[in-house]
Amino acid sequence: MNWGSILFRLGALGLFLTLGVFWNKPMVQDLQNGTAEWPVLIILFGFAVIAGLVLLLIPSGLFMSRSRALMYVTHGLCLLSILWILLWCFVWLALIASHWDNAEMFIKHIADLHLFGVGFTMAAYGAGWISLQLGERSLRFAMGVGWAISYMAWINLYLQPGLTWLWAPALGGLLVVLGAFFMIRKFSSTLKPLHL
Repeated sequence: MNWGSILFRLGALGLFLTLGVFWNKPMVQDLQNGTAEWPVLIILFGFAVIAGLVLLLIPSGLFMSRSRALMYVTHGLCLLSILWILLWCFVWLALIASHWDNAEMFIKHIADLHLFGVGFTMAAYGAGWISLQLGERSLRFAMGVGWAISYMAWINLYLQPGLTWLWAPALGGLLVVLGAFFMIRKFSSTLKPLHL
């Protein structure tokens, strides 16, 4: 197992550990006070848990094979992560509008960050499609998933610092991106091109 695979697995574990956010004190208090609802929180945080579990269960060697099934799985996760991060953008707008003074000015500034977060996720999705190798394509899609979840965690840590379990996906998503990058460099010379 190389460094890329190790970093990828550690990162996927970090994404899965988003599950711990449901035991954070602010979240528990919101659920008890009725200011938060389980279905909404499961949609908002559950995707990160499921994506982390899926990435954790993928054998590293599978990326080197010509597995279309793996490409479809990572493609689906990346596409869902784009829609999911856009959903989070609307949630953050609501949080800022209800909890911050000078919300309008703050929203204008954070909108630039959203272009950065959503834009990089979409760039990873596009980069996956232009790759001619199935393994590399799958890894680039996985990079998009890792980036989206990491971005979600960093912004939430800024807006709600009490959700300390979000440190796991914040760092885990970056490790997925870094691990996938190293795996692409290692595997790109051995992967066979996809003939269309």
